[in-house]
Amino acid sequence: MEQESLMDYLEELEELVENSKSVPFSNKVGIEKEKVFDIVRDIRLNLPNELRQAQRILDDRDKIINEAKIKASGIIDDAENTAQFMVSNHEVYKAASEQAEQLMETTRQNARDMRLNAMDYADELLSKTEGMIREAMINMDQQHQMMDDYFSQTVDILYANRQELRGVE
Repeated sequence: MEQESLMDYLEELEELVENSKSVPFSNKVGIEKEKVFDIVRDIRLNLPNELRQAQRILDDRDKIINEAKIKASGIIDDAENTAQFMVSNHEVYKAASEQAEQLMETTRQNARDMRLNAMDYADELLSKTEGMIREAMINMDQQHQMMDDYFSQTVDILYANRQELRGVE
């Protein structure tokens, strides 16, 4: 039973509930326990893939930040070399110093922006993954509650039937 996404598993659970036999005189259904366990197992097996994807996103973010730092360092080194070359002429040196400072500030700002953008992107993907997992948890909680209600009602019916057989009301 190969599925493409967590949503497919949730749809499969819904279909299982919708297509299950109803319990007489109630709004409950009988669900094949093994089918539910199979779907839950498949969900568990597929969750780590999404978590690994989130980790790759974080790793990519670190890679982008490191590349930006390397580029910034290279630009700063270039600016320092240029400034030293122009030391012989005071006016040129002064202009170069100002330009180097502006370049370094621009580089710092670009590195900050890249880091923030990478973090925003990673946060967005992690948020989506978190939402999907929360949705699955809520659905599973609802299914569990439905099964609990079904079994409680079944036990109550069985008890009432036994009492009726004994002539006790």
